Amino acid sequence: METTFANPGFWTYFIGSYAYYLPFVLTMVWAPLALFGLSKQKDMDTTKQIIWSLVILVVPVLGPALYLLLADKEYEKKFKQIAVGGGFGVFVLVWVLSLISHI
Repeated sequence: METTFANPGFWTYFIGSYAYYLPFVLTMVWAPLALFGLSKQKDMDTTKQIIWSLVILVVPVLGPALYLLLADKEYEKKFKQIAVGGGFGVFVLVWVLSLISHI
């Protein structure tokens, strides 16, 4: 059986579901980490905390990732790099696999 856009195969559905749900999963993991780290910061004024909260909540994947990489002081640098870099790495891998599965 030939896999086409009109008749997608198993791998197309499998990788496509990962590509669809992965941004939601990354947001569900990174946003609470970022908000928890933001709540623990005592040296940041209220205006900056409100702005960062809005960025984390309004910009789904990039907001929490930017906060964790640029402004967070709660978690170790290595943990933040692995969490954010690993998430983006998996996202790129799934995106490439989804492109390949359409060929």
